[in-house]
Amino acid sequence: MDAVPDADARAGAAAGLDDRTRRWAYAGVLVTLFLSSTNLTVVGTALPRIIAELDGFSLYAWAFTGFTLASTVSTPVYGRLSDTLGRKRVLLFGIVLFSLASVAAGFAASMQQLVALRVVQGLGGGALMSMTFAVIGDVFPPRQRGKYQGLTGIVWGASSVVGPVVGGLITDLLGWRWVFFVNVPVALAALVVIQRHLRAGERRPGAPVDLAGAGLLAAGMLASMLALSWRGDGRAWHDPAVWATLALGAGALAAFAAWQARSPAPVLPPELLRERTVAIANAAGFLLGVGLFGATIYLPLYIQGVAGLSAAASGFALTPLILGMILSGSLSGIWSSRIGRYRRFVVVGLTLAVVGFALGTRMGPDTPVAFVVGAMFLLGLGLGPTNAMYLVAVQATAPPQLLGTATSAHQFFRQVGGTLGVALFGALMAQQAAATFRQDVAPLVADLPPAAIATVATPDLLTDPAAAAAAATAVRPRIGEAAYGALLEAWRAGLGRGVTLVFRISGALATLAWFATWWAPALQLGEPARVADAGTRPAT
Repeated sequence: MDAVPDADARAGAAAGLDDRTRRWAYAGVLVTLFLSSTNLTVVGTALPRIIAELDGFSLYAWAFTGFTLASTVSTPVYGRLSDTLGRKRVLLFGIVLFSLASVAAGFAASMQQLVALRVVQGLGGGALMSMTFAVIGDVFPPRQRGKYQGLTGIVWGASSVVGPVVGGLITDLLGWRWVFFVNVPVALAALVVIQRHLRAGERRPGAPVDLAGAGLLAAGMLASMLALSWRGDGRAWHDPAVWATLALGAGALAAFAAWQARSPAPVLPPELLRERTVAIANAAGFLLGVGLFGATIYLPLYIQGVAGLSAAASGFALTPLILGMILSGSLSGIWSSRIGRYRRFVVVGLTLAVVGFALGTRMGPDTPVAFVVGAMFLLGLGLGPTNAMYLVAVQATAPPQLLGTATSAHQFFRQVGGTLGVALFGALMAQQAAATFRQDVAPLVADLPPAAIATVATPDLLTDPAAAAAAATAVRPRIGEAAYGALLEAWRAGLGRGVTLVFRISGALATLAWFATWWAPALQLGEPARVADAGTRPAT
């Protein structure tokens, strides 16, 4: 046991920072994390006003997708670059790029310009997210990383709660363009703190950036997401455009995997990914990314569409989930730093998460609010430890010269799981909605004119007041109160079946992550890294 403090001491000395400088560097990292994590929620609140002014409803989803795709694909590239150029240089570049894109987006004159600038903003955001957690690995020794990685959950949770409120206030009081301009002073504050208190680090020799690998990865991700989004828009799986685009995405990702084995400086080094701890943590992160995004996206839909509560209530429904994640993530990080172990916290957390997902499958139109709050709080308690603890295990396994690559790779797999999960769940929900209309709703309105039928052809009438008013005017007088009530109940039941499917799939994936975690080595945090240098190598 004495070897662990010694290892921590050596790691702390290697960082070359005193405690005061560490705290300031950590504060700069937290500001950076807050900036990147609030971006989606703040902009999301303003998007309805943006598309109304720029006449860009058809590109609504791409204001999100463009940012997340650019951020996800660039994350492992920045991680690889930071192992060569140093974390500080990459982080400062990301802050500057994110800020410039934010200012330009505030002056966008069309939706096409805004989407393009959101892509550039996402490229900056990829550096912010990846370097935030890699810097913590540099600044703090292995035994202490759990505590500080866990505390980042407080910032993430606060941004999730504060972001929509701030976005709404700014949009109403100053206009939607200030949603982008307000990023600049926050970014400047982070820039000053990081420039002053974070050491630049030494440049390490390395091969040029793997542009071919990054291009193949971007092409594969873009094609896969595009195909799934088309399926979510109502196209059939056998539609030539859907399966051809899916095949293109699969081919590009297969080519990316093959190229990584030959590249002199791979974006995702196979030697690193084959290490058992890293492989299990990345696979579990991918699986849990699907479940977390599924819960956060479709819980509000359940609250409004199935339970029939207000939009404000749907926003508050996520609060127990977020509070549970903050509480368990912070405590597990602190306790893991004390005892030097991580796996027991992940196993207990995943057990709670599986139970939480299982309770989510029991939610229906008449489920008490207290049950929903309890289930979501339990789910948050379960998911909280996994975010920090898997990352701590990956950083403890990777050698210092690959810490940025390993950290970014883990974030990449988690983000890919969430991004593809949302697209897949969207496709499944669209399929469930089509089946509900065909089997339960259409027979009730079969004798009505097409224009009237169109007002009840989607479940939007359960969540959109304007759609509900249009449906009530066009359909209710013609079929009567009883039939119209049956129509609404049919849509609520159909949405309920879709949300149940989302929680069921997420629970099954969390169960797989639980089993996989038992195969991960029970590391003692502070031990020497287990992976040999998987850095640059001759091309083969």
